[in-house]
Amino acid sequence: MPTFLAFAPIIFLPHAANAAGPDVPEAEKALLDTVDPWGLAFSDQLARFRSYFAASPDAPFAIGITHDLVKVWPTKYWFRGEAVAAGAPALRARERWAAVGETQAFQVAVLPRVGAPEATYTLTVDAPGAMVEISREVFVKTSPDATYPRFGSDRWPDPLLPENTVTVSGTDCGVFWVDVTTPEDGRPGAMECTVSLTDGKATASAVVPIHWVSAGRLDPKAYPFVAWFWQRKLTDAQFRDLCTLALKHHVQPIDALKGRWDSADPSRFDSLRDFLVSRGQRIFEVDHPGDDDPKFDSLYAHLKERSWLANTWVYSIDEPDEETFRTQNLPFKEMLARKYPGLKTYVASDWHEGMQQATDAWMTDLSSSGYDAEARRSLTEPQLWHYYCHLPIHWQERAPLVQAPNMQIDNPALEHRLALWMSHYYGAKLVFIWAGNSYTFGDDFWRSLTLDSKPSGFPYAGVHNGNGWIVYPSPDGQSTLASLRLKVIRDGLEDIALMEAVRAKLSAGAIKGAKAAELEKLLDPRPGVFVHPHYWDHLPETLLARREAILRAL
Repeated sequence: MPTFLAFAPIIFLPHAANAAGPDVPEAEKALLDTVDPWGLAFSDQLARFRSYFAASPDAPFAIGITHDLVKVWPTKYWFRGEAVAAGAPALRARERWAAVGETQAFQVAVLPRVGAPEATYTLTVDAPGAMVEISREVFVKTSPDATYPRFGSDRWPDPLLPENTVTVSGTDCGVFWVDVTTPEDGRPGAMECTVSLTDGKATASAVVPIHWVSAGRLDPKAYPFVAWFWQRKLTDAQFRDLCTLALKHHVQPIDALKGRWDSADPSRFDSLRDFLVSRGQRIFEVDHPGDDDPKFDSLYAHLKERSWLANTWVYSIDEPDEETFRTQNLPFKEMLARKYPGLKTYVASDWHEGMQQATDAWMTDLSSSGYDAEARRSLTEPQLWHYYCHLPIHWQERAPLVQAPNMQIDNPALEHRLALWMSHYYGAKLVFIWAGNSYTFGDDFWRSLTLDSKPSGFPYAGVHNGNGWIVYPSPDGQSTLASLRLKVIRDGLEDIALMEAVRAKLSAGAIKGAKAAELEKLLDPRPGVFVHPHYWDHLPETLLARREAILRAL
């Protein structure tokens, strides 16, 4: 006799059908059914946010502290970090470790309570024996037409204004970037940074401890990170200020001397070169010579007379395809070697057979079809350089460019710093970024704070949020401002300087035994920090922990 099984109907009900939404202001109601860029439901965001006020339930705002390797999005409920409300005992933040002579940064978030009215907040930071610089982070609206993988936020922090006040309303937070720098001869040991945030009525406080370690003399510019910067409408004095800003962050404006040679009066050229050298610049690019170019002849004679040829370069024909490489790049290098011996060339290009005859330095993207990171580590002819441009052309990819570390506004901060760790590890002798100040936004930028959605024209293509600049014109157009990306690049170059200083101590036998063995392991970023250029640990804390471990071992 057949057997029949009976099944009771099963009805699946959405979780939300059984949960009443919280009583929140109108602005928050738009967030009730959303998740943050990490995928966290607003219900859990709200629970975390309310916990900041547990020790001071009536406080009008809280202060948040987080590290320097994260981009804090503008929605206050998305903030992740340490926080405490105004009126509560001061927050004691996690201790940072840094090397004497470098800059240790952290970020401070202004977190108004749920439903708080618009208010203006002022930040003060005191760090005995160190220089403190406070910048207000500005959120820009990125183009939704960019097609590369991004976290789901339409606004991202990047421009930095040298201000310690911010006005906040609605669901937004305010964010400050804080640089703490010790002199090269500063004293190692513990320091406590006292951080105070006030709205004029209440105050929230935090203590950020920094432990400074003596690692020897650090030289971040010894590993050149270069970019092209254009003077455009800036006066000579304003352009020098731009160069000073870049060099302060260890970025070398390689092309600053282009267009300045006058054989009748070399002083403008020489004066700017001396100015740049005095601020640490090591490498220079000059104008591209023509076929019969008396002006360049006189420049070459001047460079040779002053013994400046060794660190002077000329850019070859940009991003050549195979035909251009054969018909232009190779003849150009042959002409340069014949007429101007000692003057070197560099070029961004996919790999072509005969590259060593066409250029002295080859700039490659990490994802290029002609680039094998392991096989090219020991490349000497031509010299290996890396470059970060979100839109190379006349090349093919062996792996997705968008899955390697990149330098766009809407890439995680970790990518900008990790890119330098990778370039250093894989033997690149220099890193180039396109570019320093090739802005694609309009004259109304400071009014709209919106990036252009117009795609790059053929043979270029696509929308790239931040490709071409790492500084900003000031709102009045009279000066140049840093970006958050510039700060992260600086931090990466100081990481490399620290690793090189430790490596020098090991090579000199100044560190021996178990400590030396431990440091040798810590100086190798693989596989703990990354495995290869398209596979890495996406937690910024992993890189920061490796850096701290090196300092602790010292």
